[in-house]
Amino acid sequence: MLARRAQHHQSKLSAHLNAANPTGQAHLNAIAQTLQAKGLSAADAMHRAYAMIEETFSAQANMLAYVGCFWILGVAILDMIPLVFLMKKPQTGGEMAVH
Repeated sequence: MLARRAQHHQSKLSAHLNAANPTGQAHLNAIAQTLQAKGLSAADAMHRAYAMIEETFSAQANMLAYVGCFWILGVAILDMIPLVFLMKKPQTGGEMAVH
């Protein structure tokens, strides 16, 4: 379930990164220019910039997936609390069955 949710979130996040998105392109170019300033060629800097963006998307998607799973588990636990009050109380006294 966690992997499925991470994949879902990553596809939603990456849908906003395309050539028509000026903010995404500006961020990508800024990363590439920073890497070029550190001595990488233009092509290598662009490849690494894409890799860094993908790594960031993956980390954010995984975090969103964990948050979603914790919410689901929290709701499931809260739904089970009333079951505690429906349980029968154990018999007190008497003999214990021991093998």
